[in-house]
Amino acid sequence: MATIQIKRRTTAGTGPLTGSTGTIKAGEPLVDFNGEHLFIAKADKTGSVGTPLVESDYLKIPGVAKVDTQIDTKITALGLGTAATKNTGTGNGNIPILDADGKLADSVIPKVAITNTWVVASQAAMLALSNAQEGDVAVRTDINKSFILKTTGYATLANWQELLTPTDSVTSVNGSTGAVTITLAGLGGVSTTTYNAHVAADVHLTTTQKSILANVLNTRILSGAGSEFMVSQAAFDAAVLSGGIKLYQYIDSNYTPSVVKYAIGIDTTKVLQPSSIIDGGTY
Repeated sequence: MATIQIKRRTTAGTGPLTGSTGTIKAGEPLVDFNGEHLFIAKADKTGSVGTPLVESDYLKIPGVAKVDTQIDTKITALGLGTAATKNTGTGNGNIPILDADGKLADSVIPKVAITNTWVVASQAAMLALSNAQEGDVAVRTDINKSFILKTTGYATLANWQELLTPTDSVTSVNGSTGAVTITLAGLGGVSTTTYNAHVAADVHLTTTQKSILANVLNTRILSGAGSEFMVSQAAFDAAVLSGGIKLYQYIDSNYTPSVVKYAIGIDTTKVLQPSSIIDGGTY
């Protein structure tokens, strides 16, 4: 199998490889066991007297102990407190507490209303819904209409807003009204039995057409979790590996009409081979 060589810093001292000698590659890791940091090279660079390798040439990732120390230092610098040091209440900087019902005060969080639906048989019954709150809906069976309570005051008719319905409702279908059952014959066509028999038969096809259909293969290319459809040809060309796939097209005349076939394979020069070596660099 292929060999991947990842180099690490082994010389004494702390920090990454710096100075006027040495070469680094973009993305190359350097492990500093003494300083407990991982350094990732940001770009290809060879150290020289004029442009030496410096720590800013790396992305510096600290170890767990280093992170804990940095967090503690930041908390101290910001003067952050804990919940135990805060006063209770509803003012700025306070921690609100629950009331006897186990709820927050209305001044902290607004009430949340749950919409109820009431089915009533008259206007009087609607105006007598003493438990109705804003947002509740009354369904009037006497006039086949619905109303929503838009403001507090269930007994006031003006507080109930009628819910409008579309004005372009269907009044008839092909001259029929009421509960209409649509059939092909009812729309002026043939009966359903005749239509289904015609669809299932091949009497409307010529012999040549039947032969062509018999030799047609249903082929689809689907996009799964491991693939992505591109939005344009330019985006596709920019995202793919040039020359990564090899294609061979040939015509199979054993079918009528002839079938175009493709042989597809991966270019062996574009993938890792068992003898391949990826060298991350030597120090």
